[in-house]
Amino acid sequence: MRIKVWISVLVLFSLLASCNLPIGQTPATQPPAEQPVSANADTVGTSVALTMAAQQSQGSGSNQPVSATETFTPSPTLTFTPTLTFTPTQCVPLVTATVNANVRNGPATAYDVVGSLSIGQTALVSGRNDANTWWNIEYPAGTGRYAWIAGSVVTATCLPQVVQVVAAPPLPTASPTEVPVASSDSGGSSSSSMPDLIVSEFTITPATPVMGQNAHVRIGVYNQGNAASGQYTVVWYGLNTFSSPSCTWTVNKSNAKGGRILECDFTFPSWYPANKTSLAIVDANNQVDESNESNNQSAISPFGVAKP
Repeated sequence: MRIKVWISVLVLFSLLASCNLPIGQTPATQPPAEQPVSANADTVGTSVALTMAAQQSQGSGSNQPVSATETFTPSPTLTFTPTLTFTPTQCVPLVTATVNANVRNGPATAYDVVGSLSIGQTALVSGRNDANTWWNIEYPAGTGRYAWIAGSVVTATCLPQVVQVVAAPPLPTASPTEVPVASSDSGGSSSSSMPDLIVSEFTITPATPVMGQNAHVRIGVYNQGNAASGQYTVVWYGLNTFSSPSCTWTVNKSNAKGGRILECDFTFPSWYPANKTSLAIVDANNQVDESNESNNQSAISPFGVAKP
């Protein structure tokens, strides 16, 4: 009996509780579970921001796809290449006197002296003689403003590969009134009928030899007298202080107004400072009776031999 009473009370209590709920209020139900928030929320936000920035940079109404990563393409670099016009310095063929040297009307000492070049003075080269021992130069006092100077007393620069050969003028012929008559040392012979031997050319190549290396020597001899000579000797001393000649030649004879070129090679065994003298002598043993015995030598000074 008591159990039935308690059940009735509980049913009644439940009905009363239901009647006390506010009108329109839905009975409380379990709230929906919260959606999990992505751990990459910051990344998504950043991507959205980049996308919006890219859209704005594309401009309003653009249909082009937008990339969040901007690609930079550098503009091409312009290279300016200037055009240079180079005018080479013209090289002029010149000779420079290494000593105070005579300038003559022709390529031999038999020709008249028309002037001189002082040491260091230069002149334009216009040609050479056939033996390549004298230079034809521009010289106001010469015939037609040209004259000759020996190659042994100058150095030449800026020469072309081919230098034209200029024909030598006729040798001067002395008139009878210009020829002095005098007795020779042998007695009785006049100077007009005697030989006169001279060194017409004297060169050493290279001009400054190197110790232990070959040097080439070239000596020209000329008989500017009016008679043929007999046999004579020509010598070259590498240095005038040497006790014996460096080269020796024996010439059977030289006709009047005739000459020849003598050559040899020599190696200096030591070096020498450039304050020496190299010496060439024609008729070194005085075998020929000449009208002038004082013009048989030619020297190159200053002269020296370089160290290797």
